[in-house]
This record gives sequence, C-alpha cells and structure tokens, in this order.
Amino acid sequence: MSDHEEMENMIAAWVLGATDPEESKEIARHVDGCDTCRATAARLRRIAEAIPLAVEEVEPPSGLRQRILSAATSAGTAPAPARVESPARVIPLRRPRVNLRPAGRVPLSAVAAMVVVALAAGLVIGDLANRTAPPAATNQVAKFNLAGHDSMAGARASVVDLKSDGIAFVDFSGLPALAPGKVYELWLIGGSSRVDAAGVFVPDSNGNKVVVVSRPLTGYTTMAVTTEQGPDGVTAPTQQPQLAGTIA
Repeated sequence: MSDHEEMENMIAAWVLGATDPEESKEIARHVDGCDTCRATAARLRRIAEAIPLAVEEVEPPSGLRQRILSAATSAGTAPAPARVESPARVIPLRRPRVNLRPAGRVPLSAVAAMVVVALAAGLVIGDLANRTAPPAATNQVAKFNLAGHDSMAGARASVVDLKSDGIAFVDFSGLPALAPGKVYELWLIGGSSRVDAAGVFVPDSNGNKVVVVSRPLTGYTTMAVTTEQGPDGVTAPTQQPQLAGTIA
C-alpha cells in the first residue's frame, strides 16, 4: 500500500477527530498538497455534518402509552402506577461529544463504522419521527448487500452509497483469514465487460472491515471481492468472485 493510499485511508478518522496530534499534522500536510484527498476530506466533512443525530420533538401516536403498558403487563412485568401530567414528548437527541482516544488510536474500521451506524440510525430516527423529505433527497442514499458463497459462504457486506457525495461505505463481516502475502481486492463491475479496481484491504482478526469507496457507483451494476496477491493487488481479477452483490 502506497503512502498516498495509507493517508487516504486515514482521512475519515482525521475528519472525525480520531487521530493523535502527530498523525493529524501529517495528514493535514498531505491533504493540503493533494487535490484528491482534499476533495475526499471535504465530502466526509459534509457527511459528518449531515448525519441527523438530532430530531425534532413530535407528539407520540395516541394510545402509545397504553400499548406499552399492556405489552409490559403481558410479559409479566407489572408497571408501577404513574401520574402523567402531560402527553409524553420525544426528547430531541443532541450530538454527543465522545472521547475517541481513551486508550490510543481508534482503528479506521471503527471510525468508518461509526459513520455507517450513525447514518443508518439517523435514517431510522427520521422514519420514526415522520420526518418528510423531497423524493429527490431520499434517492440520494442507497443501501445494498453483498453475499458470499463457497469458501466465503459466511461472509457478507452492507453498502451505504451516498450518491450526492460520490462516496460509499462497505461494511464487511465474516471474512475468512487471509493467507500470508494475500489481500482482498474490491471490484466495481459495469456493462461492456467494465471491471475497475476499488481498493485492497485486510480484515481484522474477526473478519471485519469497513472500506471507503471514494468514487460514484453510477454506471456500475455489481460489487465483488476476490483474493489477490498483496500488498497492492492486481489490475484485473485473477479468479471468480466468491463475494458479490448487485448495486444498481
């Protein structure tokens, strides 16, 4: 992996404040002199700022309290009687301040996973709060799944495609351990036999990894993974993918 690719992989952690001071200075210097990484950092900042961790107060549906009490009673839990002076309100969530470095540097996979989870949580919260958005905005976020077979039968991945920002997060789990000198390589496949490399990666000891794809997925129909020679992978797949999914 080149120095540029290493810096590019650390940008998400840097944007979220999860790098130590020395790393932050090094990344900042690289971003200042690299147009590609500067654009990636700008997109990630917009994504972080747009994650909807705060919601508006809304009135709960009528009868919600009674349904909750009934469910608790039927489960064998007798709720304590309480006097309700006013209708319940949904308390707006506030963006928490989290200490990301209590015991050293936070791995990039964990940081990227925070973005994926926070984005997904924001979408769910928006649905629960009945927040409406124009159809065009709704179509700017797409989610896909990848599934493994044969030697990668237990592997899977979820893809969050942020179309308006031209960036996607791929959250892998259950990946088999790699042989020495091998890497996983991510491929984007489109029409007319178009196959483009989208990065190489090595999962953690639990088979997990979050990969940032810093390009639009427009024009591609399939995302796939093969095992290739490390550390930099290859320019074309050397085997049939055993982990893949449709992304169109």
